[in-house]
Amino acid sequence: MDERLATMFDFDPSGALISSLIIMVIVAVLAIVVGILAKRADPTKAPTGLLLFADYFCEKLQNWVHDNMGDNWDNFPGYFMGLASYLFLAFIWSITGLPGPIDNLFVPLSLAIVMLILIHYTALKYQHLQYFHRYVEPIFLFLPINIISQITPVLSTTLRMFGNGLSGTIIIGLVTWALGIAGNVYLVDFISGETTALAYLAVIPVGVLNLYFALFSGFIQTLVFCSLNAVWIANERPEDYMGVEVQATRGPELKAQAI
Repeated sequence: MDERLATMFDFDPSGALISSLIIMVIVAVLAIVVGILAKRADPTKAPTGLLLFADYFCEKLQNWVHDNMGDNWDNFPGYFMGLASYLFLAFIWSITGLPGPIDNLFVPLSLAIVMLILIHYTALKYQHLQYFHRYVEPIFLFLPINIISQITPVLSTTLRMFGNGLSGTIIIGLVTWALGIAGNVYLVDFISGETTALAYLAVIPVGVLNLYFALFSGFIQTLVFCSLNAVWIANERPEDYMGVEVQATRGPELKAQAI
């Protein structure tokens, strides 16, 4: 019985999970440190150092949320700040030599599920009972198809992030292998008899590829995912129609219902 309980509660975290937890701890610690610095800062003096960077980041992110989602989204800059910080660090984490979280399918899937929850929470908050009308348009027989269409953002964003993250790892591995063979230098393990190519020619190319896939591609993918979040969430809010706040409903044609 004891062995069964030990097996049931046995927890063997993967490298991607450990990396993800480390990144979350780093983001949390930075947020706490910035909060402490902000409380102790003199409001009559310009911020410096880490506080200056945090202030610049917050201002740019608030403007970005305003440009992509409109007004009256006061709670979402904080969400996008945490999301962008975590996602960018997750994409560049492979530079440390540790497993990258994005290479694990469950990490982008978890982020996409959080996005889906926020989309439907916003829809319920603003559309109320009209929210359920989307599932039976144009007739009730389309219910299964409409349910699948609501899950599509999760699948598309998950596979996009996972594919972009994994593609960089695969390309770097192939370049390292090819340049190792081209170098024609091998290390021999005299115990096992196996030979390993010494990829001394791959140092500079792999370093450049790491910088590209980690920094540039990571920034682009972070911006794309955050933008999709902002657009899809903002689409669930009532629009300003002819000076009257209206409730948008989905259907063959966009309908407006005054509230």
